[in-house]
Amino acid sequence: MAAKKLRLEMLRMLLQENSFESQEEILSALTNAGVSVAQPTLSRDLRALKVAKMFTENGSYAYLLPPETPNEVHHPVMPHTYGFLSVDFSGNIAVLKTVSGYAMSLSAELDRLNSKDVVGTVAGDDTIFAVLREGTPRSVIHNMLKAIIPHYGE
Repeated sequence: MAAKKLRLEMLRMLLQENSFESQEEILSALTNAGVSVAQPTLSRDLRALKVAKMFTENGSYAYLLPPETPNEVHHPVMPHTYGFLSVDFSGNIAVLKTVSGYAMSLSAELDRLNSKDVVGTVAGDDTIFAVLREGTPRSVIHNMLKAIIPHYGE
């Protein structure tokens, strides 16, 4: 477990000090720092650190750590909310809106709940379509969001 903790700290340090557009760049930086890691492990580590691939001010995408203090937040919501903004419904489709770049991470969290009432989700940059099984109440989506997002619905 100590090796994982050290690897995560090294990854956190590299992400704070550098801008990476791909996981290959991160793997190379870790290797140069003396940390050998496989790509699937890197993906799990990025998820554990809540790293998101976000659109940056210079017009490219980069892997970014969530801000540590509210003063560093550049979005209208805190990162622990997965950038969630709103949910609306049309028939058996829930349309979830997020801050740009957050839809995929929120969609992945919804999928991890493995709800039998949700046929599937499709995520873009800032929008998620979640298809509910016919006859499923909308409260299912609200309950799933409550399980993921602190203070949802309060």
